Amino acid sequence: MKYAKEEILVKAIKILKSLNPDFFKESDIERISFSDKDVEKSISGENIDTWTVIIKESIFDASEFLVISDETGEPLYYQNFNMIISEIEKKNEGDYKIKDLY
Repeated sequence: MKYAKEEILVKAIKILKSLNPDFFKESDIERISFSDKDVEKSISGENIDTWTVIIKESIFDASEFLVISDETGEPLYYQNFNMIISEIEKKNEGDYKIKDLY
């Protein structure tokens, strides 16, 4: 484990504020969990260590998930309550955005 839970919380807040600045509140984060060598949470299919940040989506009373690599500390993807998985990319300014699909 390269990152501590507290470090991931700081990263998650920055990422989520970048993705959804108008609606995200820090209180929306329900919990953070670590997964050791989790292939299911890797876009590439490799076995990697990940952090999952569970976010409360209050409009539909559902949970969404931000998955962060423990190796790099960078986001891998965001999964909304509809099970739509979106890759995240880092912008030049250090902020994040959902990767364009087309």
